[in-house]
Amino acid sequence: MCESGDNYGADTGNGYYGAYQFSLSTWQSLGYGGLPSQAAPAEQDAAAQRLFDRAGWSPWPVCSVELGL
Repeated sequence: MCESGDNYGADTGNGYYGAYQFSLSTWQSLGYGGLPSQAAPAEQDAAAQRLFDRAGWSPWPVCSVELGL
């Protein structure tokens, strides 16, 4: 919710895409192709979980602060 307002199709033109605002390089490093904003919600959710398992909250610094984490 914090990153994109729960908009899985978000493409704000700032180089970050989808509900979790993945950069294209991060998305690709997780083994996915195409644009994150064009991926199904379940695929974006799975990618976010993989990224969280790898890096914790660090990929989402603003949201983690807002959430008090």
